[in-house]
Amino acid sequence: MYFKKLELIGFKSFCDKTTLNFEPGITAVVGPNGCGKSNIFDSIRWVLGEQSAKSLRGSEMLDVIFNGTDSKEPLSMAEVSLTFDNTNRFFNVDHPEVLITRRLFRSGESEYMLNKTTVRLKDILDILLGTGIGAESYSIIAQGKIDLVLSSRPEDRRFVFDEASGISKYKAQKRETTRRLEETEQNLLRVNDIVTEVKRQIGSLERQANKARRYKEIFEELKLKEIELAGLDKKSLFKEKDELILKLADLGKEELALIELVGQQEEKIANRQSELKELEESMMGARSQMLNLENSLVRNNEHINFNQKRMVELVQDSDVLGGQIQQSQAKLVQDQEKLQKVRDEYASLKEDISNKQAVLAQKETEINKLSTAIKNSLEVISQSKKAILDLESAISNIHNEIGNLNSKHQVFLARKKRLEIEKAKVYEEKAITEETLKKVNAELTSVRALVEEFRNKIADGKINLQQEGQNLEAINQEIADLGNEKITLVSHKEFLEKLKSKYDDIGETLNAVIYLDKAPSESLTGLVVKIQNQGSAVSENVASGATSFKISGEAKPIELDTQKIQEKILKIEEKLGELRNRMVARQECIASLTKMSDELEQELRNHEITLANKESNAQAIREHFDKIKEEEDVIVMELTDVAREIAAIEQNLATFGEQLSGLNNQERIKQDLIGQEEDAIKLSSKAREEVLVLITQTKTEIEALHKRFSSDEATLKILNETYEQDKAILENIQRQINEAKERQDVLKAEIIQCQNEIKESEVLIAQKKSEFLEVESKYNEVSGGTIGLVKKIEADRKNLDEIKNRLHDLAMQDKDLDYRYTSLKERMLSAYKIDLDLEALQEKELDYDVLLNEIVELKKKVDSCGTVNLVAIEEYDELKKRYDFLIQQQADLAGAKEALHQAILKINRTTKQMFVETFEKVKVEFKNYFRLLFNGGDAQLFLLDENDPLESGIEIICRPPGKKLQNVLLLSGGEKTMSAIALIFAIFKVKPSPFCILDEIDAALDEANVDRFSRVLQEFAKNSQFIVITHNKKTIVNANIMYGITMEQSGVSKIVSVKLSQNQEKEKLEAQASV
Repeated sequence: MYFKKLELIGFKSFCDKTTLNFEPGITAVVGPNGCGKSNIFDSIRWVLGEQSAKSLRGSEMLDVIFNGTDSKEPLSMAEVSLTFDNTNRFFNVDHPEVLITRRLFRSGESEYMLNKTTVRLKDILDILLGTGIGAESYSIIAQGKIDLVLSSRPEDRRFVFDEASGISKYKAQKRETTRRLEETEQNLLRVNDIVTEVKRQIGSLERQANKARRYKEIFEELKLKEIELAGLDKKSLFKEKDELILKLADLGKEELALIELVGQQEEKIANRQSELKELEESMMGARSQMLNLENSLVRNNEHINFNQKRMVELVQDSDVLGGQIQQSQAKLVQDQEKLQKVRDEYASLKEDISNKQAVLAQKETEINKLSTAIKNSLEVISQSKKAILDLESAISNIHNEIGNLNSKHQVFLARKKRLEIEKAKVYEEKAITEETLKKVNAELTSVRALVEEFRNKIADGKINLQQEGQNLEAINQEIADLGNEKITLVSHKEFLEKLKSKYDDIGETLNAVIYLDKAPSESLTGLVVKIQNQGSAVSENVASGATSFKISGEAKPIELDTQKIQEKILKIEEKLGELRNRMVARQECIASLTKMSDELEQELRNHEITLANKESNAQAIREHFDKIKEEEDVIVMELTDVAREIAAIEQNLATFGEQLSGLNNQERIKQDLIGQEEDAIKLSSKAREEVLVLITQTKTEIEALHKRFSSDEATLKILNETYEQDKAILENIQRQINEAKERQDVLKAEIIQCQNEIKESEVLIAQKKSEFLEVESKYNEVSGGTIGLVKKIEADRKNLDEIKNRLHDLAMQDKDLDYRYTSLKERMLSAYKIDLDLEALQEKELDYDVLLNEIVELKKKVDSCGTVNLVAIEEYDELKKRYDFLIQQQADLAGAKEALHQAILKINRTTKQMFVETFEKVKVEFKNYFRLLFNGGDAQLFLLDENDPLESGIEIICRPPGKKLQNVLLLSGGEKTMSAIALIFAIFKVKPSPFCILDEIDAALDEANVDRFSRVLQEFAKNSQFIVITHNKKTIVNANIMYGITMEQSGVSKIVSVKLSQNQEKEKLEAQASV
């Protein structure tokens, strides 16, 4: 697995889409400060899940989106994609490549993608856990953060080691499992509490449900009987209805027959009138001469007769109508009396209902107050019971704690006794070992004195040998100095002889030292001009070969006498002979001293071997003594700890005793409060039941009054309709009477007029009287028959009115039957939700009175049940199901708790083994790489608490060459960086990460350290991929690929890539690095 490709769009300074391809080996990212190199590093951390904007060098996460420049608009999104080669299935993803993508929009929305599929951040982190890859893993080291690996607290250093040992994913599993275990324990506690509460409720609810079942059985039987009774009532009503319908049908037939008969009679009357008219026309035709008179006479007589007859009819009609109006007025008075009586009863019922409703409202107010009081009491009881449960839980916990403390107390007492026995044994062994050690120390002192004596002798010999050597060196130095002086004098002599022969004339006047150019200066090197009081000196410039001199009146002239120089040379030669003789004597003395020193050293080595054996024995005894002493100290310390623990336990026991007493008092107080509230509930419930009985009675009375009220209301409506009909009939009769009177007045006037005309026409009519009489006789005959028919019609019409009245009465009876049936239907629908229209007629022959008595008895049984909670059956069934479900949940949670506990133990065992193995390997490799990078020194890793390796902090001690072991925090900056690099490489050696990103970690290293760092980096590059952001030329030289980051346009980073070969010239690399 290796890191193949990085793609950036809109991330920080990378405005345009930028792609960086990577290969195994080392990739260097270079560029001047501020060009955006570290943005590459930030992008990798960001896509791997970094959530801290501060770690990405921003104030908020939106700062990673390209914010625009003078020439480019800000972008609305930042996107980074990482591509990994996964051919070896390094990641648990069934795909040859793994593509991780992260996007962030300016709206604040973000998304993660795995192989172009949207996932959660948790899914990305789960894949990366245990791989050594992550935003905060040891494979990604930020700029200036390399030494944070060391400078962090010992507890915080664990993260790197956890990741290296591969237990970070197990720790994540453990945290998740622990969280689930805590949730399971909390759920189990809640379920236990709920089971206890439900178990308490289920008993009471079962009794209520049984009572409700009995009530329902009685109620169903009552319902059945009521339905049967209603069936009988329905059957009776339907029978009455059928009989009434038959009567209505018969009367209807009579009515139709009379209507038909009256019509026939009216038709006959019309025929008779036609006949009379024909007769008149015959008379007028027969008596054409006397037509006007006859016609006038006839018309007048006919008119008089007709009017008289009509007046008779009108009188008769008036008499009939007068009788009818008297009947109607009498009936109307009766209707008014009935109506007023019903109205009075209606008003009385309305007032009774209003009074009963007022009483009902008052009782309902009382019941609400009582219900509120009961509810408040129940709330107080509930809170008190909850408090008691909490107190009982606390008391149980304290009892458990007391039990645990007593157990611990017994354990510590037993441990104290055992430690005291061990302490006595250790004291005894310590005394024996101390006595042995004294004897061994005495022997050791003796041997050491002997060794010290020989060492002193050897030291004295070495001092003498050194003194002789120094004397020999002094003689040799003196011989060398005299030899040099002799050479100088000889050269000087020869030079003066030449000088004297060449410049003999000016020798007395020139008081200066003459230096020839190059040749004489080489032979006269070291010549000193003696100047009085050191006031002046000759200036030399041998390197340049220039001749210089300085005139000084204070300089003494050099000896220019060659004879004197020759004498000095002879003296030097004599002295050299003496010195050589002394040198031979010194050399013989040194040889003798050397031999004696060798013999003494041989004897010293023998004594030192003896001393070493003695010291080894003494050291073993001393170590044994120290071990015994340590054991003694440990036992004393343990005894102190045990005593402290025992005292603490006793103090805790006393404290828990006081707490237990206080909690018991609180529980008693709560129990008393519950008792008081339960008494109050009993009183309120009793009062409430009494009020409920009164309310039930009142409602029953109101219901009965409502039924009567409804019945009276219907009756009142019928009576009103009857009254209005009778009133209309009376008005109609009165109108007919008035019309008849008016018609009589008109007829009287017409008769008077006709009588006058008859008197005038009597003279004329006398002549034709005989003929007229004949016609009149016939006319009278026909007219008399017509009057008989009219009377018959009137009689038939009277009969028809009587039939109509009877039909009206039957219609009222029909309405009454309908009202009774409707009331029955509404009562059954209201009481039992039964629609009588859908029920068949009762076929069985049942005794109505027996059935009624059975219903009365069943109602008594229903009333004897008292207040029944009909919902209790469903509530009990639901509660029973819930109880069974909770019991199953309780068992499941207990099993889950045990399974999670075992899983945590297994994780602890696995992670402990993995961590300890990895830690020991890293410990060894850290020491090796520390020595390699520092060219020596020592480094140590150790756990602060070896008994708890999974939670213990990790301490780091380093000793650079030439220094003492010291805490890593006391090292210099460069030493910290090198130590951190040594630790990172040690981790990589034990748990190689597929790739590593280093951001300018070599900035604090000098050239020698960079060389060592580069060598180690090349070694690891064989197995891991490295991406190094650097300015250092020597680090760049080791890279296979180099990416240059430039900023040709202000605020916008651009990539320039160079693929480097193994044999590429270093000058080109260095030039690119300096870009």
